[in-house]
Amino acid sequence: MSLPPPESRIPHRGRWSLLDRLVEVGASRVVAVARFTPEQVEGHFPDRPVVPGVLLLEALAQTLLCLDAESRVGTPFLAGVDRVRFRAPVIPPAEVVLTVSIVDRRGEFTLADGEATCDGVVVCTARLTGALIATP
Repeated sequence: MSLPPPESRIPHRGRWSLLDRLVEVGASRVVAVARFTPEQVEGHFPDRPVVPGVLLLEALAQTLLCLDAESRVGTPFLAGVDRVRFRAPVIPPAEVVLTVSIVDRRGEFTLADGEATCDGVVVCTARLTGALIATP
């Protein structure tokens, strides 16, 4: 079965669209892939390019957005990030596998655990809170 491109599930475009492909989309879990190039992180740092942690968090947040895209009513936002741990640097070029699993849902809020791995090594973990804001 072929999965749709990430752009069909998230509003991000251009350089802010970090997901390259979806690997798995289930009712409570999403797995996506993001590729990072040296050009994307130019200047961070000049002598040793490293993917900024904030880009890893944004990629996890975009992965969370891929849940329930078809049935979603409202505009999705990242409402919170907790328990963030950067466990290893990501040196481009790199392919990062992003896994987000729902922990709980309460009304318009979704609580999920995110994990980013590169070459089988966990590089980032976080607890994410997503919110749906009613669209007028």
